[in-house]
Amino acid sequence: MRRRLWSFTQLAVALTLAGCNFKQPTGSPTGAGGVTAGTGSGGATQKGSGGSPSTGAGGSPGTGGASSSTGGMPGMTGDITGSGGKTCGQTNVSIKPLPPDILIVQDRSGSMQDATDPNCTGATCSKWSQVATAIDSVVQATDTKVNWGLDFFPSDNTCGVTQTPIVPVGPMTGQPIQNAFTGSGQPNGKTPTAAAVTAAVAYLRTLTDPNPKFLLLATDGLPNCGANAGVGGTGGGMLPGGMMPDDSPNAEAAVSAAKMAGFPTFVVGISTSSDAMANATLNTLAMNGGYPQTGAATKYYSVSDTASLQAALNKIIGMTLSCTIPLGDKPDNLSNVAVSAQDAQGKRIEVPQDPTNGWSFDSTMSTIVLNGSACSDLQSVSLTEYQFIFACADVKICIDSCPGQQ
Repeated sequence: MRRRLWSFTQLAVALTLAGCNFKQPTGSPTGAGGVTAGTGSGGATQKGSGGSPSTGAGGSPGTGGASSSTGGMPGMTGDITGSGGKTCGQTNVSIKPLPPDILIVQDRSGSMQDATDPNCTGATCSKWSQVATAIDSVVQATDTKVNWGLDFFPSDNTCGVTQTPIVPVGPMTGQPIQNAFTGSGQPNGKTPTAAAVTAAVAYLRTLTDPNPKFLLLATDGLPNCGANAGVGGTGGGMLPGGMMPDDSPNAEAAVSAAKMAGFPTFVVGISTSSDAMANATLNTLAMNGGYPQTGAATKYYSVSDTASLQAALNKIIGMTLSCTIPLGDKPDNLSNVAVSAQDAQGKRIEVPQDPTNGWSFDSTMSTIVLNGSACSDLQSVSLTEYQFIFACADVKICIDSCPGQQ
């Protein structure tokens, strides 16, 4: 989950044409017949006759040297013309979108102790147990790709809400989130959804990283604890039978305000589809949050067990992936470039340079934008392991099964 900046890493570098090198960055040492920009009198691979790798003895450019990245990634700064006028090979560099910041706002009200299936008995049957297992599994598997955070509501046995998440959003938070579920005790209290979302927005406003930010609201019932609840509110008291007044309008307004502030909300309902009032409220919350589910019976993600929650979380993660990918360092000459990705069968394919359904540069040519179906392929995880590829103008870029590459 983690990278603060998934920028232009130096993984998967492949210089494919033997004897052809990129020009070293300014200030790199030169040698007689040496590596890359070395000069010497017909020197050998590492040093020319009569000289060392840093002080070669005159002569024409050395020949026979192998490709090398000594002194920095070839071509990452300066131009990418070949040493001594020679042809230079291609370079493949792994690129990734900025990891999304996702704060899970998790209901831990007393009803979360109920079983997801009335015919199921035992500790693992509760909504709480099912949620904890699913979230732990997904977060642990994705904490190098997503910056996760976690907060529970209520924070006490009534209607309390904390202003700081129990696990702040950050890299590699899988283990802290697991520990939070393990150490939180049994669910208890009411459902202060509106206050929890409002507090989550205030926290996300304090984050200064450029990563896209989202809320993931997971709840099993109607919001309450509003101003008329009498508990944590300003009066009104409980309804007959100890029921709390419905606070759906305030929760719906809070989710709308979150979206207006730049923090869309995904809504997950835990065993709620049989409750007509909860179903209606959660549908509205999902639409207000900006990411309603399509092609399903509900606008929110309706889950009833660990497996369905895991599937919903993985689908949500895909939609949070940014189709804008920073390049960081890049070669000066961008006349011969390509983008590739790996498909579900492990084959590397080229992503076309196309402003409609492929990739394009932004106005500064420092960022790649995936457009149309290319963006959908990223977010549906149909394609993974993206690479930016560059080479000198007279080199034919190879995408798959390239000579000299593993």
